[in-house]
Amino acid sequence: MSLKFRVKGPLRALSFALVAAGVTLSTGVEARQLTYATYLPPTHPTSQDGIVKFIDIVEKKTDGKVEFAFYPSEAAASAKTMLSAINDQLIDAGFIVSVYFPTSLPVNTVLSDLSFFNSDNAVTAAAVTDTILNDCPQCMDEYKSYNVHFLATYSTPPYQAMCKQPMTDGFDPKGLRMRAPGAEVGRWVTQIGGVPINIPNNESYEAMERGQVDCVIGAVSWLKSLSLGEVAHSVATLPMGGFQGGSLFNISQDVWEGLDAKTQAIMQDAALQALASTVYSYTAEEKEARVTANKNGMNFVDASPALVEQRDAFMKSQIAQAAKTASSRGVDNAEAIVQAFQKNLAKWKPLIEGKNLSEQQYYELLKTHLLADAS
Repeated sequence: MSLKFRVKGPLRALSFALVAAGVTLSTGVEARQLTYATYLPPTHPTSQDGIVKFIDIVEKKTDGKVEFAFYPSEAAASAKTMLSAINDQLIDAGFIVSVYFPTSLPVNTVLSDLSFFNSDNAVTAAAVTDTILNDCPQCMDEYKSYNVHFLATYSTPPYQAMCKQPMTDGFDPKGLRMRAPGAEVGRWVTQIGGVPINIPNNESYEAMERGQVDCVIGAVSWLKSLSLGEVAHSVATLPMGGFQGGSLFNISQDVWEGLDAKTQAIMQDAALQALASTVYSYTAEEKEARVTANKNGMNFVDASPALVEQRDAFMKSQIAQAAKTASSRGVDNAEAIVQAFQKNLAKWKPLIEGKNLSEQQYYELLKTHLLADAS
């Protein structure tokens, strides 16, 4: 899939044009020109196999009536300004990570706070998207309050700790400064004696290189996509949550309401196809990164049985803790969101786990169950 960079003049000037009537192309077709931003590089799976695929499908199926200019690598907004950029109509869509906005998106952050239940990213991505679309009106309304219409999101494979030290004597987290996305992963790091540092993943390489962090908790695929393999020397293989919150695929609510039903349906379907592509690409890159890291002498370290038990106990504690934390942030009936997510995990596991599904089969499952429930 080819990456597309169609920068069409100053971003602010462009953003105002997007809200206005479409621009007539040389072919005579009136086109709506929209912007899509991400803070991650163009080679990241969420970019090249997620956002770009979404853009390609929408442009093709609308016969060019909807076009996008794609801005990766913080060209239009950073991880922590993405929400305001959409809300202020500076961009029309962008990769939103809810753990970076716990006070602005407390409802959706509930799902991020349950990340230790992520044991299979294909299952988790389906369950989270299902919960937001079909079982959590609060989630959709919260995004809408920031001018965001949620379409779908993805999940990474379970996070592990990639560390600068070789750790030849085993994984001892005590005193280690660890990149920990969100409050719950931070709570886990503190519990095992580490020091949590909440930074976006695109800042991880520089932070490790400069000695600001000892370990980065994240997807092992980042050894490749974020070049962490150049600065890390060991991986602690204990699963420690994962990304499963926010909105990778979305569109400005103002734009959404101005689209006809056919175009809305095209965008929703494109989001599910791109979701499947992102999940499968991430999984494949994870496997490739592990093989390459092994060849390059990366030390993969197993956790002690005691630490495994501690991790399992922490996962179980998340059920009550996520609801408690959400309630403290002003979320009404947070227990219902937790229960809906658990219900959807139980729904999707038998549909996906152990089935060896192709990407197309996975997409068809998403389309059948997610959209049927939403209708």
